[in-house]
Amino acid sequence: MTRMMHARFFQTSLCLFTCCLLLLESASPTQALLEPDPPPVLGRNAITEIKPNTTLMELAVQTGVGFQALQNANPDVDPWAPPVGARIPVPKQALFPGQPIAGLTINLAELRLYYLPDSTGSGGFFCPLGIGRQGWETPEGTFQVVIKKEKPIWRVPPAIKAEHPELPDFIPAGPHNPLGNYWLGLSAPGYGLHGTNRPQGVGRRVSHGCIRLYDQDIQALYEKVIPGTKVRIIYHPAKASLQDNWLLLEVHPDYLGRYPDLFQEALTQIGQLGWDGDIDYGRVLEVTNAQRGVPVAVGKR
Repeated sequence: MTRMMHARFFQTSLCLFTCCLLLLESASPTQALLEPDPPPVLGRNAITEIKPNTTLMELAVQTGVGFQALQNANPDVDPWAPPVGARIPVPKQALFPGQPIAGLTINLAELRLYYLPDSTGSGGFFCPLGIGRQGWETPEGTFQVVIKKEKPIWRVPPAIKAEHPELPDFIPAGPHNPLGNYWLGLSAPGYGLHGTNRPQGVGRRVSHGCIRLYDQDIQALYEKVIPGTKVRIIYHPAKASLQDNWLLLEVHPDYLGRYPDLFQEALTQIGQLGWDGDIDYGRVLEVTNAQRGVPVAVGKR
């Protein structure tokens, strides 16, 4: 009886030991820890030809991009007297800033809003924004859409009234209303997303803290967003992602001066991707120095 018990004990122990070895061999660190999906790459860049008597500000409105983004992408072009007939790039492609989340993500550093219907990034789009100027900065944090209003009335806030005493107490819906045709109010009191009667301000830091969009963009957003939609407002001048076997990097000017070393910040963003291919560090340095705000390949697997 004792010998049989010892034999069974030995067989059971051997089985457990073998199973443990199989588990250790099959559960490598890369398999045990699932890496998150890289941020989606949205849109495609375009080329446009400069027509007579057209500034970059007017061209930004015509092409649906922000003025600052168009200027950053074309640093050698005079924004007020661009060469007629020149063909210049239009920045219509962008890397999502950080891990994809459903709802709205506003990246102040690039003056853009991203909409994702779900966390997969499928069916998402981005558009340019006008945000708060110095002294009227748009707040950062996580908020929600709490109200939707078509053809809103603008009740002039006391702080703006003090700055512009000539304004009436309220402005009705119509062509003179600075809120445009749609308003998405945020859980941050007094702040929201809206259209504008001054499209030249989109893609610039000129507002009193609210977030202005082109009419076609706020209308598209208004039709998709419901109260309760998450709104994340961040500041990320450097972004990285993957497309096919390429490592992409996109860097914007750090206008708040939060990142004394954008090269190191770019490497940090790349490191978060779990990239195991080659990296052209010289190219990374060029991109971080140029800060043109367009995705550039800096590595290949």
